[in-house]
Amino acid sequence: MTVETFWWWTEEQKDLAKRVNQFVDEHIEEAESNLWKRELPFPLLKKIGAEGYFGSAIPKKYGGLELGATGTAIVSEQMSRLVGVGTLFGGSTFGGLHQLLKHGTEEQKQKWLTKMASGESIGAITITEPFAGSDAANVMTTAVREGDDWIINGKKRFITGGGIADRYLMYAKTSNDPEDRKNYSHITTFILEKGTPGFSLEKVNSLIGMDMVPNAVLSLEDAVIPDKNRIGPVGKGWNVMMAGLNFERTMAAAGTIGGFLDTIRLLFHYTTRRIQFNKTTSSIQGIQNEIADIIANYKLARLFVYHLAKQIDDGQEPAIEASIAKNFATEAIRDMGLRAVQVMGGDGLTKFYPAERIIRSAKIGEIAAGTTEINKMITYRMASRLALYIEPVRFQWNEEVNAPVRSLKESKFKGLELNEENILKVIAHNYKIHPGLYMTPDDVRYDIGGSRGTILEIFNALAEKELIVTHHDRAGKISLVKATYDGLRKAFPKEYYRWFPDWYPDSEKF
Repeated sequence: MTVETFWWWTEEQKDLAKRVNQFVDEHIEEAESNLWKRELPFPLLKKIGAEGYFGSAIPKKYGGLELGATGTAIVSEQMSRLVGVGTLFGGSTFGGLHQLLKHGTEEQKQKWLTKMASGESIGAITITEPFAGSDAANVMTTAVREGDDWIINGKKRFITGGGIADRYLMYAKTSNDPEDRKNYSHITTFILEKGTPGFSLEKVNSLIGMDMVPNAVLSLEDAVIPDKNRIGPVGKGWNVMMAGLNFERTMAAAGTIGGFLDTIRLLFHYTTRRIQFNKTTSSIQGIQNEIADIIANYKLARLFVYHLAKQIDDGQEPAIEASIAKNFATEAIRDMGLRAVQVMGGDGLTKFYPAERIIRSAKIGEIAAGTTEINKMITYRMASRLALYIEPVRFQWNEEVNAPVRSLKESKFKGLELNEENILKVIAHNYKIHPGLYMTPDDVRYDIGGSRGTILEIFNALAEKELIVTHHDRAGKISLVKATYDGLRKAFPKEYYRWFPDWYPDSEKF
């Protein structure tokens, strides 16, 4: 089938897309058959391994294809079209990859990356516990060192691929020191191998949207792990956990959009053959609108994902964009599933078409690999530190139009002596422009100039006289100020604050 490429892709990337697309097209029936037979897709996973696709992001020196973020996203997008396989492929291929690349020893890389690249070793990530979900630092599984070994005790749950995976990237608590916990220096990372005494499979969950994908609870009772299986320094597990998050979220987003095109094709196929009210449903405007919205979301999500992959290939670390891409893609495909079922009516509810499956799978994407809420939190927190977004919006009172307007002109208070009277006037004047807002110390300094230290001293004096109220940050420093009603009266006469639209009659003013 046709593969849509982007103008910035290299010829090698375009060729890769065609080859992977053809591979997936040839094996869709096998994946669908496994689903109906309720069989784990081991033969298909071996075929994927034989093609080298498990090594998409792994350097060639370790047996990988070294395709970069764009090439890996191409593979991830296509593999996700294989029901029951795409999720296992993604978890095994990307889970722990950057952790090993950045923090592993050369011996560990030679051992594990070569197995990952060939598909010989299926992998899983074990972060979530009964105590730790979105609060990933609240790991309660413990690791205690005894000589050259570590004794692990605890439980891990919601482990995708748990049970069938051969290797598990494990995070365990290695310190109870409150200071270490405060500094995120209480966790250490290990690789745990299947078959380790004391390491057992406690439960396999049947989760919504995870058709024939084991999701497990793992139990560790005095499991012994050699120190050579420790990844990174002791106490630096949080740093290891954070490695490659932008890459992983990008690949998760790429995997999410894989089903879009197949569904769009299904809807065109279905609606041009379904007759209602003596016409095809494809000729109904409402149906056309639904499909048009699906296509728009597909285009936007795919463009964003591959733009993000290009940024990573160019050496950037687009953390905000990675969180947005993951959220947008998962929400878009959930919306597509709902629309697809509605377009197909009763047929969309049956398991003979993949529409209902999309809704269930999409819900997994909104929770796994970082919930939508966590990604939004990351987006906000990181954006709140960037000058691009937090540059102050300056307003001045424009006497000509008698209204506040955005302006870069200097305040009328600029250059006045720094004393209580003038500082209070600056703060009270801000009430006239922003009656509901406080001012930052920098806002006040911007308006009047002078020393920040002197301004802060005056804030304290005005606060003692109850002419302003102050808000303090976590360190106890004044971060915001606002005039009290007494302060407003002392700064200016009441007429200063009065304002009426020109249509309001004088007879009604009081």
